[in-house]
Amino acid sequence: MTTAHSPKQNPLLPFMVQKFERAAIVAHFGYEDEDSAMQSAGIQAAKKAVKVLDAIGSEGRLALVPLLENSDWGVRVFAAGYLVKVIPERALAVLQDIRAKCPTQARMTASRMLRRYEAGGFDM
Repeated sequence: MTTAHSPKQNPLLPFMVQKFERAAIVAHFGYEDEDSAMQSAGIQAAKKAVKVLDAIGSEGRLALVPLLENSDWGVRVFAAGYLVKVIPERALAVLQDIRAKCPTQARMTASRMLRRYEAGGFDM
């Protein structure tokens, strides 16, 4: 039985996942359009959503896992980046898949994330 403090029962959880998803789309469009203001707005909104998810509890960030299967490459790459610390094997596999197959800017984003991870400077 879950408690009242369980992330599964927290009404903020689905709202914050939706905010993260929208933020990832905005950031990805910003990269595609070479619009640095849009990129920055999306990245900052994603960071804020993850901060709230982390405050919900240890399972909060795991609510992003379904986004690893999202049809939008930009959503997938951002979700994987923010899940590397929580589920590294799966998140890194998604980033590697995006780097290998993605026809959009998400491939470059995945490549940067993987390079930072391999260099030990990954802090999402």
